[in-house]
Amino acid sequence: MSKQTYLLSFEGISAAEANQYAEELREALLDATPELHVQRQRENPLAQDLGASLVLIMGAPAVVAAVQAIGNWLQKRHSATLTIATGEKKIVAENLTNKDAARLLEQFLMQHAEHKEPGL
Repeated sequence: MSKQTYLLSFEGISAAEANQYAEELREALLDATPELHVQRQRENPLAQDLGASLVLIMGAPAVVAAVQAIGNWLQKRHSATLTIATGEKKIVAENLTNKDAARLLEQFLMQHAEHKEPGL
């Protein structure tokens, strides 16, 4: 089964807040399903932090759980701006309700997962 890679990053906040958000969201995603791989990534390899961005690797079956986890996290952090990128495409979630965020994220993630898994 083919997997898709997404880069999740946080905009308009301090490095300390971005690190905190990255760890919170990483834990939420890992709690959501064992069918995905998520790790923190440093923007600057020389930086001392653990990384303020997340790399999310998953197949189509994990999309619903990931969308739900991200939507729930955005509901708690509604002032956060989360960018999800894959290849040349990206989506920016900002000031969204949980329902709006879930709908947009599911469309974006499913669209890209389907392109990578033609059998679905």
